[in-house]
Formats: sequence, C-alpha cells, structure tokens
Amino acid sequence: MAKILLIDDEQPILTMYTDALSGHDVITANDGEDGLEKAEKESPDIILLDIIMPKMNGLDVLAKLKANKETADIPVIMLTNLPEEASADKAKASGATEYFVKAEFEPEKLLSHINELLS
Repeated sequence: MAKILLIDDEQPILTMYTDALSGHDVITANDGEDGLEKAEKESPDIILLDIIMPKMNGLDVLAKLKANKETADIPVIMLTNLPEEASADKAKASGATEYFVKAEFEPEKLLSHINELLS
C-alpha cells in the first residue's frame, strides 16, 4: 500500500479520487500551502497535484517541492483541467513526472498508472 498525497481545491475531486485509490493510504490537502506542509510531514510515495488552486497554484507548489531536498525525489503527477498545451511543458520542465487532464483521464486508469509507477 502506497501513501498518496492528493492536492486539489475541489471536494468532489478529492472524494472521487480518494475512492478510486482505495487500497492506498490517501492523504488530501485542499490548497497548495496545506499540500506543501503535508508533503514534508507525511513523506508520501507519490503526489497528485492540481494546478488551479487558491493561495498557491500547482506549478508554484511543484517548484517548491522540487527545491526542497526532503520532497525533491517524490514523483508528482499533475492532475488538472488545463489542456496539455497550456501547461504540460512547463510542468514537466519543472519536474512533474506526468501530466493528466482530469476530463480526459478516468480515475481507474490513474490507479493503474500509479501502481505501475510505484512498482
């Protein structure tokens, strides 16, 4: 069982992905600042990160995660509704492992992908 940190400001998204990732230890954060704190405190195996959030957007969170030696090696999957052409290159250049558009990617496929990444 992996520890997964899910950072997203939309409660229905948090609930949907927490349910889809059952079998793993899912920790949630509803904004970037909370997500950063939990990433340092919880040492997750993988982080799922939205881009558009209050307080701190996901790209800023990603930059801070990668700049911190405690969290730099944690794989980060960007999970957003922004189309790939909008932010995928920037996210990957900043250290994101993957970039998925929520509307185009079913939670079950995400679970399968996470299991592959962690194996």
